[in-house]
Amino acid sequence: MIRPDQILTLALFMAVLGLGWLVVKMNRGGLARRIAGNRRMALVEVTALSPTDRAMILAVDGREFLILRCRGEAPVLTALPDRAPPPAPSAEAKPEDAA
Repeated sequence: MIRPDQILTLALFMAVLGLGWLVVKMNRGGLARRIAGNRRMALVEVTALSPTDRAMILAVDGREFLILRCRGEAPVLTALPDRAPPPAPSAEAKPEDAA
């Protein structure tokens, strides 16, 4: 038979667990930055090319590299060119109202 103190203990445990989940969910970005610290490498993106092959972008000290990993082959590492900032919209590119 379940006693009332066991029900109370379970309810308190579930409340604390739910509160912890809520705190983590609300501070997800901040917690990730604190946990990662000042790391020099970060895996930016991973894309599956097939069930066994992957393409990954790895950022190292502000530079990005493309890594192709295929089954049975040595990984291929290629430095990616620096991304240029998107061009700013100019006044000439905007269509004017013909009124």
